[in-house]
Amino acid sequence: MGSLLEKNSKLLKFVFVVMISSIAYFYSLGAQDIWVLLWVAPLLLCMYVLKASFVASLCVGFFTSFISGSALILAASYPMDLVKILLCEIFAGAIAFAIVLSVFRYITIRYNHWLTSLVFASGLTAYEFIVSLFSRGGSVSSIAYTQITNIPVIQIASVTGIWGITFLLSIVPAGIALAWHYRKNHQLCTKALLLPVGLLSLTMIFGVCRLSMPLQQPSIKVGSAAEPMTLEEYISVATNKDSQKVSEVIQRYTRDIEKLSQSGAKVVLLPEKTLTLSSQQDLLQKLTDTANQNKVYLIAGLSSQDNENFYNSAFVFSPSGERLLRYDKQHLLPPFENKYTPGNSLGIVNTPSMGTWGIEICKDMDFTYPALEYSQQGISLMFVPALDFHSDGWTHGRIAIMRGIEGNYAVARAGQWGLLTLSDSRGHIIEMKPTDASANATLLLGDLTLGTGKSIYSQLGDWFGWSCVVIFILSLIIPFLPKKIVLEHI
Repeated sequence: MGSLLEKNSKLLKFVFVVMISSIAYFYSLGAQDIWVLLWVAPLLLCMYVLKASFVASLCVGFFTSFISGSALILAASYPMDLVKILLCEIFAGAIAFAIVLSVFRYITIRYNHWLTSLVFASGLTAYEFIVSLFSRGGSVSSIAYTQITNIPVIQIASVTGIWGITFLLSIVPAGIALAWHYRKNHQLCTKALLLPVGLLSLTMIFGVCRLSMPLQQPSIKVGSAAEPMTLEEYISVATNKDSQKVSEVIQRYTRDIEKLSQSGAKVVLLPEKTLTLSSQQDLLQKLTDTANQNKVYLIAGLSSQDNENFYNSAFVFSPSGERLLRYDKQHLLPPFENKYTPGNSLGIVNTPSMGTWGIEICKDMDFTYPALEYSQQGISLMFVPALDFHSDGWTHGRIAIMRGIEGNYAVARAGQWGLLTLSDSRGHIIEMKPTDASANATLLLGDLTLGTGKSIYSQLGDWFGWSCVVIFILSLIIPFLPKKIVLEHI
């Protein structure tokens, strides 16, 4: 009878931890954006595994990660083809999370050392970093983006990239869990708290100092517009099947550009794949004339064709009636953009009095590169035509904002079915509007202070991510060494 009660108690505790942690991850990673929960969810898991078996530790990590990740994907109402791809990545991520959690447990129990919080933090950070290098989704699954409204903390991204934020989100709860585990040993308990509290304090001090430094660059008035369109209408326009509808869309955007220009906009940004170039000269001439007549820089996302190749492009037109640039999207979304050829070069525009601009398109911003390369070139403002899937507008919007902090430049993003956003190089949201809010055109206008580019992170590269990879690899080697030798060197 006693054995049965003990088993039931363990099962209930397991279910409770999985349920609470999954809910915390869901509400912090999803559109609800309750960032504080991301500091709580790992704490409960770390405390649990330090008292649980190895198998239970693996299971609690896997189920928490898989359940919360799957719930996020299903809640977003993505197309089924994309859901299948994402679920496979979530499954792999759940396995990795379970392994990291179990390695943390094993090394802590074996060596009884206050530094083992490094194992958990470096393991999760290393996994996110390696995934960002090879995954088709880039860094989109990183927990770091949940902190986008935690302004002082996220300033560290200008030095370490998002990997420093992920590391903090992991080492703080792991350190607290260790301190609780060692609560009867005052010395170990104090030491376990010293590292995470010290790192968090230094990060906060750096963040406050960076935020207190005035932005001394000039500002420009930027406008963006998105016309309401159903999926059927969008496809009809994108494929040029309905010439009347295409003509209407051109006229509507022309009116939007005129309104923004009359309100003082010097630059107008339109979303991704707004129109398709069937007769390139005709449409491009209309856009050139519109920019010239309204005396604005116009940045428009268009589908284009060059010989036999299709491109997802962004064109830049000057107030004087010149076509300055065509940038081709580098990171395409499978399977929906399989027909397109990826670009392989940066899109940089040098203006006489409004700084140096970079151009990326939607999914490009989910990746560290080419965003970091733009920072190395010293751009002051990034323009991002985008599309989105309605419910994931904030997910991708906050990623673009974080890229601006990493690269020390301002960001203007226009999502057809997401958000119109303007943010500065510190991550402050200057203006933001949802594009699905009304049946009419969504217009946004704001003064955007330019950044300077060339952040510490862009100059040093992914030094912090690689450091975490090295630390975690050493953590995997340690269990195979004699215990005495390990304890003598740490």
